[in-house]
Amino acid sequence: MSKKYSLLLIDDDAEHRSSISDFLVNIEFNTILAENGSHGIQKAIEHRPDAIVCDIVMPGINGYEVFNMLKQSSTTAVIPFIFISEKATKEDILTGLQLGADDYIPKPFDFKILLKVIKNRIENRKRVIELNDEKFHALINTSLNGALILNGQMIEYTNKRFADMLGYAKDELIGNNLINFIHKDDITNIVDSITKCQIGAIKDFEIEFKAIAKDNSINDLILSGSGVDFNGEKKIVSNCTPIINQLSSAKLSRNVLPVKLTNREIEILTLVCQGLTNSQIASKLFLSERTIEGYRTKLFDKTETTSAVSLAMWAVKNKIINV
Repeated sequence: MSKKYSLLLIDDDAEHRSSISDFLVNIEFNTILAENGSHGIQKAIEHRPDAIVCDIVMPGINGYEVFNMLKQSSTTAVIPFIFISEKATKEDILTGLQLGADDYIPKPFDFKILLKVIKNRIENRKRVIELNDEKFHALINTSLNGALILNGQMIEYTNKRFADMLGYAKDELIGNNLINFIHKDDITNIVDSITKCQIGAIKDFEIEFKAIAKDNSINDLILSGSGVDFNGEKKIVSNCTPIINQLSSAKLSRNVLPVKLTNREIEILTLVCQGLTNSQIASKLFLSERTIEGYRTKLFDKTETTSAVSLAMWAVKNKIINV
């Protein structure tokens, strides 16, 4: 391991706790110590360590209860968890592993064995995170819309489509605060929506705003975002599309569409016509099913249709889709 990882050690035996900590600190770990289960839970939430080593038999909250409580939170559920205990019967080991712990090491043990287990679990978790990142980024890159991953207001990742909208290279946007590219009149609304989504007060949002391009031109865009738990962290996956009041290319006998549809409504209409369900559309556009249902209702109202079939016929008639 190239970086210095953090380890939370939960053990009511002060001498054992100290000896393990001294061994790990001398090698490559920052250790966080907790003398009981209650303190262990608090420190796990506060520090989000790279791994947790926890004794089972402790006064008050025991190791099994610590494990179950931490698994209820998405931020701590993904942390590798290793039980240590003098309870070393086959039934005890099986109980720990059936709960979902990553490993169970009976006391007494060689510290080198503990180190090997911790390293392996952290490296395995690291590989899972890297694989998830690759898959997630691949999904973002194939989006036909501007797409970005936000960690708070920071742009953690973006696709080329969004970068092109603002006239930047992707590397010029990644790591920057999204607010740097928002017109001052819209900053408050954007920050409010992102913050509420980040803390879980709302599941998703959609907001119109003016974006400042690299050449200082102003682009009218729609930002749609949904909060997701990704590798134990709360992120906001967003789509960004230009505001288009009507589709200039969709004409019927040189006449514009009989109703005005936004770019997002046309996008969802196209997906509905492809036979996708609300769940599939929501997954594809990183929106909630409730938001998609709202768009379908708007489309029914605007087109005066009552079903997906009649909506598709309307789209064909107005040459929004071809058959």
